[in-house]
Amino acid sequence: MKLSDIKKVSVIGSGIMGHGIGQTFALGGYQVTLNDINDDLLEKALKQIRKNLDTFIEFGITTNEAAREAFSRIKTATTLKDAVKDSDFVVEALPEIMDLKKRVFKDLDAHCPPHAILASNTSGLSLTEMASGIKRQDQAVIAHWWNPPHIIPVVEIVKGRFTSDQTVDMTYQLLAAIGKKPVRILKEVPGFLGNRLQFALFREALSCLREGVASAEDIDLAVKGTFGFRLPTIGPLETSDFGGLDTFLNISQYLFKEIDRSTEPPDFLREKVKAGKLGVKTGEGFYAYPGEKAQEKIKERDRQFLQRLKCLYHKK
Repeated sequence: MKLSDIKKVSVIGSGIMGHGIGQTFALGGYQVTLNDINDDLLEKALKQIRKNLDTFIEFGITTNEAAREAFSRIKTATTLKDAVKDSDFVVEALPEIMDLKKRVFKDLDAHCPPHAILASNTSGLSLTEMASGIKRQDQAVIAHWWNPPHIIPVVEIVKGRFTSDQTVDMTYQLLAAIGKKPVRILKEVPGFLGNRLQFALFREALSCLREGVASAEDIDLAVKGTFGFRLPTIGPLETSDFGGLDTFLNISQYLFKEIDRSTEPPDFLREKVKAGKLGVKTGEGFYAYPGEKAQEKIKERDRQFLQRLKCLYHKK
């Protein structure tokens, strides 16, 4: 199969990740079918896509005409069989439950055309296990998008034990064709690349909060206003080159001994979850989100992300 053979894309699950993934493929010129368990969820997804496209127009990421054309390419289906019967590329964007993903992969294997590539948006589960019950294991791949998927440029591509190089190459070409920045993960390891790095920082941030080094507000401000400010332009290894590897070695020799090495999440994090303080979705986590504050924060987050996206990847 060649890139030009891919015409139709299906997205299984239209929630937090699925609708943004579908929007991106539609903007890239592909016919998209969004699948979910009922029409109410699909209508909610379409409304969110309309809002996203309006914001893209506002920031000059796309035009009115391109947005209308993209939206016209999206259709919906409440049965998986109808959603994938003529698809060339399928993205599974369901909750991180291995048994659920294994079951859906079997259904996809049964109902997709023989040539279709099956991609999972899992953020850390094993593709080899997920695809263990299907015949086309060579056509299964992980394409891990980051939230919000219609804005964040990088998508991680991960091979399973039996994934063919052709499948990886085709997925890479497809993602590049819709304006994403695909990253090849060379080994199937838990958490892939991005989440391993993200959770190393999260562990140390939790440790600093637990030990009273700084408040949650100042921990976040320190990240956003120091190395976090640099990261969109130079990554951690580039940063060490500019700072001097000798300097980074000297710091590493005393600081590595002090950095948290816990192998279990801290009790105070477990206690928050047990108390139902899950963050934005429940109105309180490390911060409180009363009334419309969560939606205001999300809107401001996306505005800043879009400004950064234009600066990084949409230079005239």
